[in-house]
Amino acid sequence: MNYLVQPSSIVSKAMSIDSFKSMVTKEKVENFQLFEMAIEIAEEWTNSWDEGDGFGSSDGTYLLKDFIDSVIGYYAEGYKTIFNPYLMITKV
Repeated sequence: MNYLVQPSSIVSKAMSIDSFKSMVTKEKVENFQLFEMAIEIAEEWTNSWDEGDGFGSSDGTYLLKDFIDSVIGYYAEGYKTIFNPYLMITKV
């Protein structure tokens, strides 16, 4: 499938956020779980994106937030995403 953003890129960008990496380690989220979730998010976004519409950096940020929120929802309760002043994860 030709994704808007490759699933491996989604995981890589999320893991570059220290608070996400820390949460994943603390909650023992496995790499295969991250990649499965990234594939699901990449497919959802790609299938719902209108062909010919541009996909900019802010769109990528919201895709990344969607991915992180999904990981939290499935594997790591008690966290939330915030923009302060950039995307990060915090305990609730």
